[in-house]
Amino acid sequence: MVGASKMREIVREGAYGVLPPGDSYDDTLPITFLRATEMKPNLKVDLASCHRVAREYFNPKARANIGDVLLAVKGATIASDKCVALIEDDPGEAVVNGSIFRMRLKESVSPKFAAVVLDTPLLKRQMRLGLVANNGVDYLDKSMINSLVFPVPSTERQQEIISIYEAAAGSHQSAIKKAGEVLAGIDDYLLSELGITLPPEPENTLASRIFTAQRRELAGWRFDPQALHPEREGCIAELQRRPFHSLRKAASFCRDLRKEIPDGVIYVGLENIESHTGRYIPSSDKESVSSAFAFRKGQVLFPKLRPYLNKVFLAPFDGLCSTEFHVLEGVTVCSEFLALFLRSNLVVKQTKHLMSGNTLPRLQTEDIETLLIPDVDDLVQQRIISKAEHWMAEAEQLRQHAETELEAAKRRIEAMLLGEPV
Repeated sequence: MVGASKMREIVREGAYGVLPPGDSYDDTLPITFLRATEMKPNLKVDLASCHRVAREYFNPKARANIGDVLLAVKGATIASDKCVALIEDDPGEAVVNGSIFRMRLKESVSPKFAAVVLDTPLLKRQMRLGLVANNGVDYLDKSMINSLVFPVPSTERQQEIISIYEAAAGSHQSAIKKAGEVLAGIDDYLLSELGITLPPEPENTLASRIFTAQRRELAGWRFDPQALHPEREGCIAELQRRPFHSLRKAASFCRDLRKEIPDGVIYVGLENIESHTGRYIPSSDKESVSSAFAFRKGQVLFPKLRPYLNKVFLAPFDGLCSTEFHVLEGVTVCSEFLALFLRSNLVVKQTKHLMSGNTLPRLQTEDIETLLIPDVDDLVQQRIISKAEHWMAEAEQLRQHAETELEAAKRRIEAMLLGEPV
């Protein structure tokens, strides 16, 4: 590489983050807690989604500042498209999670340049070759990070590389945004075809979060005031204005439990399904599991965990899946329509205020079985499916083109770092 060096020679300061327990999060607490989950593609950080923790977890070594380069060092995020991030906005009083290694660079290296290089295949290959396994979970230790071979060209060359990356990342972001708008149109179209008008999103104010309920409404199988939230009640009232079925009537629940995963059988975990699109993402990593559900081609995998409800998968093949999925097959509706509906805002509105657990909010089985599904004519179902498939293909084409252009820019940068012809 051009001006090859070891990371230890260019990092002024580096440290892992802190590990507060999952039940210590509270939005009213003073310290922003940045996890690998908030690290996004194209070196971005989603500060708005961060949890908050108590001041006792404010370890100065784990503090996050503007200009810090973050590297995910544990599990599936290592060497992924979300393994590197640069903090470009003031995070306030913030600390990073223990699965992140935070770096501050010496003056000879621009933080943005360092983040760009760490995001190239050139550095990610080195990361993959240096993984350490611990209890089945791979991680990057500090000595391996320090020994990464890193290029340090002139300041002018660093800025040239940054400019190439920013132009490509900007185009990529615009294309992904457009693809997202196309996919959002599916939800609007579904609502219009079903003749459903959802209540507006309430403002995030104290007044909108306070509501009243009769004591008798809280009696029964659960003591859960959020089940009576006006936003949820409004959605259910709208669905009940037309013929409907509960999910347990609209679909059959297939619970074919297997105690082992034979070689050659495709296993689908939550990480293998893309949010919002249901696209299958193959992985070479083999998850260690003690049991799994069997599914057949044409069946629908619907997550049990509240944060992953939009990872709905219409299976194009037979296989086994995580027991964190429900395996469904359409009865009163076809499975293609069922998958579209379960991925829609109609399901989000019904379940948004139903959850238990702090670390991974979970819906109870009863919540899922009682979801309301409109009773839709077969011709209407097919019309909705056809239109949705067309838009999904358009969004996928936009996404693939954006990915191709960004990867081409990274290859050009890699060639510049290796001193090869561009």
